[in-house]
Amino acid sequence: MKWILAALVAGALTLGSVVVAVPASAANPSATVGSGVIISSVTPKRPVIKSGKTNTIKTKSPNKSVQKVTLPVLQNSTAKNRRAFSKLANELVSSELKHFNSYRKGMCGKSTAQFEISPLDMGIYKNRYATVSMSTFMYFCGATGSSGAKSFTLDLKTGKKVSINKFVSQDDVTTKIAIVNNFSASRIECLYDDLNPGAKKNDSGAIPRPIAWTVGNKGIKFHFQKYSIGYGYCGVPSVVLPWAEVATAAQLKGAVKNRTYVKGVKYDQYSRNYNGEVLMTSVQNRKVTIFQGEFVGPGGCLLGVRSGKSAVLGFVDIGSVKEKLSLTDSGSNPKLVASKLGKGWHLASATEIKRFKTASGLKQPTAKSLCGS
Repeated sequence: MKWILAALVAGALTLGSVVVAVPASAANPSATVGSGVIISSVTPKRPVIKSGKTNTIKTKSPNKSVQKVTLPVLQNSTAKNRRAFSKLANELVSSELKHFNSYRKGMCGKSTAQFEISPLDMGIYKNRYATVSMSTFMYFCGATGSSGAKSFTLDLKTGKKVSINKFVSQDDVTTKIAIVNNFSASRIECLYDDLNPGAKKNDSGAIPRPIAWTVGNKGIKFHFQKYSIGYGYCGVPSVVLPWAEVATAAQLKGAVKNRTYVKGVKYDQYSRNYNGEVLMTSVQNRKVTIFQGEFVGPGGCLLGVRSGKSAVLGFVDIGSVKEKLSLTDSGSNPKLVASKLGKGWHLASATEIKRFKTASGLKQPTAKSLCGS
């Protein structure tokens, strides 16, 4: 069966930023309003995160070790936020040091254990979320060292730590499809070949949760445990998932809207049944599911996320295939542009849908029911 989905490609989505022009009067250090009233027009500094000084500690008991710690420092924010940020950073380091110290006792003899932790990724997202990933390295006097990553994100508006669920549904199949597709786009060659977005936990090719993450204008960046999805020389693999390709759990729930498209529906005298091709769509808030197949025969499934009148999808059981589709509108049940499907494709009539049900033996077929998501 020849897939027609490539005909729906609408072009790459572009994430940009809006630049607001500053009035000419803002060039002055102050502006006068009324008599004797001066209002400062100096723009307040935006919060930033910088790396602090590296603190090196050497221990002799119970074993020798060299511990190097570089903390991230929040600047240009309230004292309350700076304290909360510092607390989260120190708690992260303390947790890793506890793990390091518990393993190095009695292991090294006269050798020296090593511990290093420092900022890996950091930034302020939407001028509100202070987000940091820390790179970790531990050497317990064995053959090789252990590298990893840890992270935290502070909401500068509420002063509280933010969960990854605020930004993305990390266990949804659409997120795992985005992981595989964007790793492929980044051309990282050390990943395992059997990564499967549809694989269940502990199955071959299953994609684990990230061990660290940060958010930014381009998307959410995932860091994965060494060896979890790639060979050792890959280190701690990381990938950026564009916002247009992922969504939160709430954005992937809601009423399911279905449409059916068909092509070449004809009655076959030999089988005494109708033959033809079918393409079905199920739209559930931002989740888009597509099934394409024969009236009687095999089919395939693609899942993804839509933003406005565009959708980015990939196959459930294989990776490295990214389809960018155009929709007629951004409503709850958008149509595919029939003219881009190819010659003969059209929105199915009630009679044609009935013929497909009869031929396939399915009572209420939808893309979601056929694809299982």
